[in-house]
Amino acid sequence: MARGTASDPAADRSVIGLLAFTQSLFFVSLALCIAINHSETASNDGISFYGVDPDTIVIVLVGYAAASVGLFSASSWLRDAGAPATLVRSARIVAIGLPLLLVTPYDEGTFWNWAHMSVGVAMALAQFAATISLVRRRRGVVAWLVFGAQLAGGLLAAASLPNWSFPWLLPGETIYELAYGISLFVWINELRGANWGDERVSQASA
Repeated sequence: MARGTASDPAADRSVIGLLAFTQSLFFVSLALCIAINHSETASNDGISFYGVDPDTIVIVLVGYAAASVGLFSASSWLRDAGAPATLVRSARIVAIGLPLLLVTPYDEGTFWNWAHMSVGVAMALAQFAATISLVRRRRGVVAWLVFGAQLAGGLLAAASLPNWSFPWLLPGETIYELAYGISLFVWINELRGANWGDERVSQASA
C-alpha cells in the first residue's frame, strides 16, 4: 500500500514527534489532576471525575485537546503507512471520543451519564481492538506485554464500577490508557521498519 506523505522521513518524524508530545501532555495533565485530587471519589469515578471537578477541568481540557489532535494526525500517518483499518479507526474514534467525554458530563443526570458511558465504552473497545491487531501481527514479547497490561487495566476498571464498591477505576483506566499509548508507538515502529525495508529493496532493484 502506498504510504503517501508518510514516505518522507521528515514528515514521519514530525507526526511521530507530535504524537509523542501530545501523549506526554495528556499523561502529565492526568498526573497533575491526580496530584490535586486523589480522593476516593476520584478513584471510584475514574478519569472522568477530573472533567467535572472545577479544580481540574481546565487541565483535563488541555490534555484531552492535545491527545485528540495528536491521535487524529497519527491516524492519517497510520493509514498511509498501511496500518490495518482497525488501528486507523481506533485512533480516530479515540480522537473524536475525547472531546465528546467532556461535553457529556456523567454527573448531570441519567441521560448524560449513559451518553458518557456509551462514548467511553466505544473508545475502550476500539483501543483494545488496536492492541489485539498488534499481537496478531507482531506476536513478540513487547506486544504481549502491552496486551497483558491493557487487559489487566481493563479488568481492574471493569471490576471497579461504582455499584461494585471497589474504588480502583482510576488506576485501571490509567493503566489501560498507558498500554494503548505504548501500543501506538510499537505499531509505528513496526510499520516504519516494514515500509523502510520495502523502500530499500525497491531502491536496490532500481
